[in-house]
Amino acid sequence: MAPSTDLLHHPVVTAAVGTGAYAWDGAAVAYRLATKLPIFGAQLDRGSNALSQRGEEALAAGIGSIRPLLTAVALQVLQQTLAEMDLTKVVRDQLDIDALLRTVNIDAIIDRVDLVGLANSVIEGVDLPRIIRDSTMSVTTGAIGNVRATGELADAMVSGIVNRVLGRTGDDPVEEP
Repeated sequence: MAPSTDLLHHPVVTAAVGTGAYAWDGAAVAYRLATKLPIFGAQLDRGSNALSQRGEEALAAGIGSIRPLLTAVALQVLQQTLAEMDLTKVVRDQLDIDALLRTVNIDAIIDRVDLVGLANSVIEGVDLPRIIRDSTMSVTTGAIGNVRATGELADAMVSGIVNRVLGRTGDDPVEEP
C-alpha cells in the first residue's frame, strides 16, 4: 500500500485554493464598490438580497428533498463498511474492557433486576411436589427397613430368652400353640 499523502498540502491543491481565495477577495471588493454607485448600487443590493433569499429557499427545499436519498446512501456505506471490517478485532484492539468495566455501576444493574420475578421463574421450573414426594418416600422406605430389621432383631432376642427360660436348645423345634 502506498504511503498516504496529505492532499490538502499538495502544491496543486494549495495553488487552486489560493486562486479561489484571490477571486473571492476580488469579487468581494468589486461587489462592495458596485453597491456604492448611486443608481446601480441600490438595484444590485436588492437583486443580491433577492438572490440570497431564493438561494436559501432552494437550499432548504433541496436538502429536504434529498435527505432520504442521502440517508439511504449513508446507511449503505455504513453497512458495507461494517461488512468489510472485523468489528470484533477493532473492539479488541481499540477498547480497554477493564477500564470500561471499572465505570460500570453493578449496584445500579442489580437494582434494575426483578429479583422476585426471577425467583418465581426459577421456582416455576422446579417440580417441588415431586422432590418432596421422592425425598419423603426414600426416608419412609429407609425408616420401614430399619423398623423391620429392629423388629426381627427383637424377635430373635425374645425367642432366645424364651428358649433359655424353657430350657430349649437351638436344635429343638419350637411348638406352635
